[in-house]
Amino acid sequence: MVSKSDVFKSRYTKAADLTDGPVVGKIRLAALETLRGYNGAEEEKVVVYFAKKLKPLILNRTNWDANADIAGYESDDWVGTEVELYATTTDLRGKQVDCVRVCKPGAKAAPKKKVTPTDDDLNGEIAF
Repeated sequence: MVSKSDVFKSRYTKAADLTDGPVVGKIRLAALETLRGYNGAEEEKVVVYFAKKLKPLILNRTNWDANADIAGYESDDWVGTEVELYATTTDLRGKQVDCVRVCKPGAKAAPKKKVTPTDDDLNGEIAF
């Protein structure tokens, strides 16, 4: 079976790269680069490069703000900062699409299980 991500490979991180769950990466560099946009026009974007094997991430406004909340509003200050990348969805032109988001490591932890007390918990003695 062939998936879309198998056919349309990207050198940048995309949601399909995070199917095994969130990934923590240490920022090595944030660089302003000229990239070709959806309509074919060139535009400047900040690309974050990570240490180790993680592919670079092109920042949109949402992920810029998330990085800034974690490490400060000057991209030069981001170097050495660890961030967590996770896959989610967002509304784009009226359609739900996959996307990558940035948060502090551990901020997107699995929801805590609801603990239901047992009869023993409810009937125990109270020590004074």
